[in-house]
Amino acid sequence: KQWYQRRVRGLNEEERELLGSATAYLLIEGIIPPTLLSALTQDHLVKDDVSASFATSLFRTWLEERDMASLTSTLKKASLDPSLQDIYPAHKRSLDQIESYFKEKGMNELVNHVKAQRANANRKNFISRIKRFTNEDDYNTTEMGEYIRDAISQERVTSPYALQVLFSAIANSGDWASQENISDDFYKELKQYVPLFQTIIDTPKMQLELLNKIQEFCYDNINFLKTFQKIIFLLYNGNIIEEDSIIGWYYTHHSQKGQREFLAQMDKMVHWLENAEEEESDDDDDDEDEDDE
Repeated sequence: KQWYQRRVRGLNEEERELLGSATAYLLIEGIIPPTLLSALTQDHLVKDDVSASFATSLFRTWLEERDMASLTSTLKKASLDPSLQDIYPAHKRSLDQIESYFKEKGMNELVNHVKAQRANANRKNFISRIKRFTNEDDYNTTEMGEYIRDAISQERVTSPYALQVLFSAIANSGDWASQENISDDFYKELKQYVPLFQTIIDTPKMQLELLNKIQEFCYDNINFLKTFQKIIFLLYNGNIIEEDSIIGWYYTHHSQKGQREFLAQMDKMVHWLENAEEEESDDDDDDEDEDDE
């Protein structure tokens, strides 16, 4: 490892690229261990782009012979951050900069890899922030709503993912999460978030996304299995989910996960909603007849 550090440092650009390419072949054949690459994180190699130029040549050769998955596995064995940020100087270390660097080099597999790393980092940050919000005693729903809307609009997370994380965080924020039978405290807590859901869910599509994310959560968490109808009724009363979305979900847009169980839970509510719509329609017809007279 020390020999590699000294050797890489003392080479010119062309020689360094040749050594990087040769190193890729040696790694692929198992002649040298992946741990050798950990030397690339040394400050004296990182600060002058020595590590980056060496690694770029190594990556290019590797991807000509193998795939991105095997390269990622080798980096992991070398204890290198999969985002590759460790081998770039501090002022060039953002994922946007690294992505641009590989774009300029025409290395699309690494561009996609960096994009995936960014998406993963965004999801982790989003989960952490939402959990922190929901676990605070004095949470600010306005601030939380702004954060979620910004995350969606800036494409750090998708709207279905945001709804999934938000509901999951609420559901797991209290003692009820470990109870065999979910207590009323959960529904009281969920009700507190109605204003937040109102600021986020502004289209029928988002309503269906929420319905399916709740369905999948209840399926994956067995102690919540029987809570689905009560949750949806609470959100319906809070004007989060409209009757058309519930009926559409029931007949055509539901998830396949546990569909028999959840459709059975919703059967009476859906029929009640349909009858209410028919009664409203009849009332409207009667009003029109009176107007004609």
